[in-house]
Amino acid sequence: GYFAAGTLVVWDVDLLSDDVVKVYRASDPDNPKIYRRGEIAEAEPAVRGWQMLVDELFE
Repeated sequence: GYFAAGTLVVWDVDLLSDDVVKVYRASDPDNPKIYRRGEIAEAEPAVRGWQMLVDELFE
């Protein structure tokens, strides 16, 4: 999978139903952080300091 290949972070963006972003990390791949509308998602440790408002993904 992604993590076996060295990927640090995977975003799963659900555009069709829940308007959520699930952020999976290699350090804990079975427990994604879930971000919803109105929240700011990030991609640590892959992209340090980068953030995005979840709402922008669903416009």
